[in-house]
Amino acid sequence: MIEAAGQTCSQCGWIFDCESLMNNMCKNCKSPILVESVAHLEKFEESAIKKFIAFYSKTLKGDSRDRNALIAIGVCYLKLGLFNLCDKFLWTLIDSHPDHPSGYYYRALSVFKGKRPRTASLPVVREAEKFLITATELDLENGRYDATLAVIKHDYYVLNGMRVPSPDPDALIDSAVEKHIDLLEIVQVLGLLHIPDGPMFAKLVS
Repeated sequence: MIEAAGQTCSQCGWIFDCESLMNNMCKNCKSPILVESVAHLEKFEESAIKKFIAFYSKTLKGDSRDRNALIAIGVCYLKLGLFNLCDKFLWTLIDSHPDHPSGYYYRALSVFKGKRPRTASLPVVREAEKFLITATELDLENGRYDATLAVIKHDYYVLNGMRVPSPDPDALIDSAVEKHIDLLEIVQVLGLLHIPDGPMFAKLVS
């Protein structure tokens, strides 16, 4: 099931307007906005993202293992390109909540340090693959892991003329489209990895 999800409240489903986003609060139920993915930060500038970091940092002062706060701050630092800080919170997330897929998923993106997979070393690509496989095993119904692994494998192995380990990118895309997937999330991932829209994304939306 493919969808291009908007930014909605995780508590009541309210679709946020610009005022809600800037105030970091749902106008309907007054809950703080929960940053769970890079898709939630699509329209935010650096100053606004830093407000989220400050907000969730206060939460961590009360509970250093708070899952939502760790995800939010890790995602925010990933979006800002501050990879060492991102990794700090993602590793805490993985250590504190090893059964939650988000830590592994975003760690797979962070290992590239803002560089395109095509230019990475094989050990870096293998590390990303390992994290994405773990995330998939923990969340079998979300297609974002298959889709992300597909674009990474295509960019590194196919475009560099290398043998592609199984499953190949086409098989991964076929698997992804059978699951829930947020296209806005994948668009943001492509941007983080500096991968232009290509055959894998075209197949995903076809």
